[in-house]
Amino acid sequence: MKIVYCLLHFLCYMTFILQATCSLIDAERCTKRYGNCRRNCYKKEKQIDICFSVRKICCLEIFEDD
Repeated sequence: MKIVYCLLHFLCYMTFILQATCSLIDAERCTKRYGNCRRNCYKKEKQIDICFSVRKICCLEIFEDD
């Protein structure tokens, strides 16, 4: 019964929470948004989406106006 509960919890997470926070995109679409698929974002970058590649995220450079 505990396995069924864990599976239901995981499916709810994948269905509702993950879609609200980010989406899966391919590397070409990430590049078109002026980002790069990387394992970790640099300090001056922020994560905008998750790439289809294994363990990679789409990072976008943050431009600060002085």
